[in-house]
This record gives sequence, structure tokens and C-alpha cells, in this order.
Amino acid sequence: MKKPRFTPLRGLAACLLLGAAASLALVAGSGCESADSYTISVTPAYQEISAGGSVTLTASGWSDYSWALDTDGVGSLNKKTGESVVFTAASDVSNTTVNVTVTAVGSFSGNGATNSASGGYTASARIQIQ
Repeated sequence: MKKPRFTPLRGLAACLLLGAAASLALVAGSGCESADSYTISVTPAYQEISAGGSVTLTASGWSDYSWALDTDGVGSLNKKTGESVVFTAASDVSNTTVNVTVTAVGSFSGNGATNSASGGYTASARIQIQ
């Protein structure tokens, strides 16, 4: 009877187990090269606007982004994905704060490695509607 043989984890599975939950694993070929972290930012981080006004928000630090509002009914985004979005405040809302959150999504390739977002990289902008 043969004894069970231990086979070490390789590739993406090893990277995911070895990396922290909020890390982006850098995967090259079939091995795990390293785990790096990235900083996602959004500008402006704070903006005051009038009811019915709008502001353009731009993300950086990654290649693809998903955007969301923390409160319904205070305004809208012109789109939910992309590097930049426009937030427009509802015309009947005042003295209200809304947070717009951007999350890194997907992956991109560079320097022979594929970088994958784990969904844990986010940034927020705070919009004060006057």
C-alpha cells in the first residue's frame, strides 16, 4: 500500500494562502513571486457642492474601478465603473453628507506579472451638499 504523498501548493493558490487578506498577490508563471500592497486614492477627497451641483471624482493607484454611494436618494453617479465619475446632488437635498466609495477591481499585467485586486482596496470621497 502506497503512503499518501504531500504536494506543496503552487501558483495562485499558494499566493492567496500566503498573502494577507488585503494584499494583492503578484503571480508570475506558476509561482508566487511576492505580495505587494497598493494604495487606492480618490480626488478630491472632500468637496462642498450646492443642491443640484456636481463634482468629478478621479481614482488612482490601480487600473479598473467600481464606484458606489453610501446613501440612496441624495444624488447619483453618471456611471458605476471607470477611472472618473461625476456625482450630481439631488436638487431637493441640503445639509447632507454622502460618501462615494471607489474599489479596485479586476487585474492588470506588467513587468511579467499579473496583479489581481482582492476587493479589499478602497478609498472614499466625502461630499457635503450645502
